[in-house]
Formats: sequence, structure tokens, C-alpha cells
Amino acid sequence: MRVVISAVSSARRPSGICRHAANLAIALSQYSDVSLTLLVGDWQLGYFQDAFGLPAVACDIVPIAIAANAVARNFWYYLRLPEIAQHYRADLVHLSFPAPLRRSQFQCPIVLSLHDLYPYDAPRNFGYSRVLFNRVFLRQSLRASDAIVCSSRFTLDRLRRYAGQAAMQKAMHIYQSVTLDSSADAAPAALHHLRQPFLLAVAQHRRNKNLDLLLAAFGRFRQQASKQEFRLVIVGSPGPETTALHAMVKRLSLQQHVVFLSELSDKELCFLYRKCELMIVPSSIEGFCFPLVEAVRCGSRVLCSDIPVLREIGESRCDYFPLQPRNPAALAAAIEAALLKPPPPPHISDRFRPDKIACQYLALYSTLLAGGRQSAFPPQLCHESVS
Repeated sequence: MRVVISAVSSARRPSGICRHAANLAIALSQYSDVSLTLLVGDWQLGYFQDAFGLPAVACDIVPIAIAANAVARNFWYYLRLPEIAQHYRADLVHLSFPAPLRRSQFQCPIVLSLHDLYPYDAPRNFGYSRVLFNRVFLRQSLRASDAIVCSSRFTLDRLRRYAGQAAMQKAMHIYQSVTLDSSADAAPAALHHLRQPFLLAVAQHRRNKNLDLLLAAFGRFRQQASKQEFRLVIVGSPGPETTALHAMVKRLSLQQHVVFLSELSDKELCFLYRKCELMIVPSSIEGFCFPLVEAVRCGSRVLCSDIPVLREIGESRCDYFPLQPRNPAALAAAIEAALLKPPPPPHISDRFRPDKIACQYLALYSTLLAGGRQSAFPPQLCHESVS
């Protein structure tokens, strides 16, 4: 089976959709009868190789040389991806996120990974004009795909609100594969000399991540004499909120106590998960949340906002705080309470194991290649082992 995974995106640093594509390739590469081609922008090649460790797996990574802007990228998906799929004799094309497609030009099934409904649920992440284009591309991609795989039950439920019956007949949910090796870590260069205890957040600088709420709560948390040695480490790609977040750090006089990092390898992330006193996920909406699962896998204490998708993913292994009203004092108190609990043992749920996820995807791919409806395949029943 020849599978082409397309991950050409605007991201110049590791992001959730890029991690999904890399993890999917790692999971599928365990099968000797699957030939994998991963398409990335040439500006993405470095972090796919270095941060995600893809050279170690049986996957052909092909850099695409186009301009790194939205217009060139969308035209590439619409005009060039069908030709590339044909060139690599793809039996199936897997889009790692929604993109505009000319379905009539593809000679094979198309699977679409749908992580979230941010164009509708978090429009401020895009801005007014861009969100309209993203909504159009989302709907067009839903129509063109033969199967739509949502990364959580929550995302599948959100899709029901915005998509028509035709899209829902093609939709299902398969959780994300989480491949982080919790036994291998390396301290980030910027933190080699960090000796103080630290709190951790792993999130892009976007409105729905609520990093401003976390900063305000951290400022209150440090007002106690016993907590003044703590630092806050925020790992994530810059985004629309970056300028405001740095201004807030300065306004709260936290410059010596807040560290912003990005472009970390999996080993460096693992080090932070293992060494932090508490991992905090204060998001108002998510589609899945890789950092939550990775932190649990590494044995972190985890404190999450009490929203449905984080309850679904974190279950009883995390502590939760009410997000509404947005109260920094309440979050600071929740941080204190979570720190009093013993760290949990490292854990990876069967729901996110690469072999289980690969099995579910291969069953879906096989059903599509056989000409059947993907809805006939119940992914929860897949318990095959890797050959």
C-alpha cells in the first residue's frame, strides 16, 4: 500500500498538525507492506527531521519548494498535489489538515485529518479576512475527502454542528498517535543552569490557549513568600498573542521569572515534562491536546481547564479547574492545590498507542481501497498487533 501524507503547512516551527503527520508516519512505518511518502514544505524539513526524529523511520520525506505563503500553498494543494500523488503512484492520499482540493484530479481515495473546528470555534486565531477563507477551505475539503477522521469525540461532535449529512456519513474519530519516548530526555540549552522549581505550559501563542490568564495567575501565585523561587516556562510557537504576552510579562514585572521557548526536540520536551512541578493546560477549546497526553506519559502532574475535550483526553489522571469566570486568583489557588498532590507514575493509555492507532488507520485505508464505506469500520474494535 502506497500512502502519501501531505503536511505542507505555514508552520515554521513544530506545531500540532505537524506533530500529527510525523506521529502518523512513525506509527504506519511499523508495517513493512506500507510505503510512505511524507510531503513537507522545504522550510519545514529541518524540524521534521530533527525535532520529530523522522530519519529513523521508514519514510521518504519529500521537501516541496514553493513560496512559504498562503496563496502559493493553497494553489499547490489545488493544482499540484494531484500530480504529485500520481507521480508517487499513491494508493491513498492522507491530508494532515484541511486544504482546498480538486477531487476530480485524484485517482485514489483521500483521507482528511480534522483536528478542530477553529475557523468557527476560535475565529480570533485567524483574523476577520483569513477566517472566511479558512471556513471556505474547510468546507471544500470536507466535500472532497472520502473519509474524515476527527482527533477526538469532541471534534466529531463539533463537526455535527457545522457539517451536513453528507460529511457526517464520511466522519469518524480516531485518537492521535503519541510517540514521545518518555525514557529519553535532554535539557534545553536555555535551561541548562535552571535550578529553581518551575511550572510548565506547552501551547502556541493563540487566544484560545489563555496564556494571559496563566501569566496573571502565576503573578498571584508568586506573591506568596514560599513561591517566589518558582519560574514559569512557556513552550510554543509565536503567534497572534506573542506581543501582548511579552507586554504582560513586563507589566507584571515577571521578566526574570518567565521563560519563552520554541523549536524544542522531543527529548527536550520530555526533559521539561519530567522536571516540571506542574504542567498547566488553561485552554478554552482544543481539538485533542498532545501536550496533555505527553505530560501524563512522562509522569507530570497536570492541571487542566475543565472543558469537555480535556476531560475526554485526560480522564482522571489530571486535576481540573473551572475556566469560567476567568479568575486568576482561582487558577492560582488550583495550582497550589495541585502541587500538594504526589506526582503520578508515567502512563500511556492504549487509546493513544502508535500500534493501536496504526491498526485503525490501516483498517480504514483498506476499507476505502476495497470500495467500501468507511463508516462500516468500527475503529474501537481494532486490536490487531503489528506484524
